[in-house]
Amino acid sequence: MFAREVTPGLTSLVKKLDAAAVAHADQKFQPVVVLLSDDEKADQKLKEFADKEGVKKVVFGVEGPTGPSAYKLAKDADVTVILYQKKTVKRNFAFEKGKLTEKQAGEVAAAVTDILPEKK
Repeated sequence: MFAREVTPGLTSLVKKLDAAAVAHADQKFQPVVVLLSDDEKADQKLKEFADKEGVKKVVFGVEGPTGPSAYKLAKDADVTVILYQKKTVKRNFAFEKGKLTEKQAGEVAAAVTDILPEKK
């Protein structure tokens, strides 16, 4: 997931993905959140965010404001979520600023559980 800022919608989604990662730890589900920012304190802000929200399994990183060029992220997307399995993109979500709500976070989380292999 790529995000330009930490918002309530992003917080909701991160918590849902963290819970899914805990529930599906045996299936190697690894959520990653990359903050697109040139703020020198972005790493520290992410650490504080993870600690405050009790995030256990989500990996955080920072990339420049445009993100990795190979991903061709939409410039008007505040949050882009790419769900992939075995190097194949299964679902892709892009949310404009203010459009990632609790409802949309739930839809993304549901899509995650849809693509995870069934437990054996």
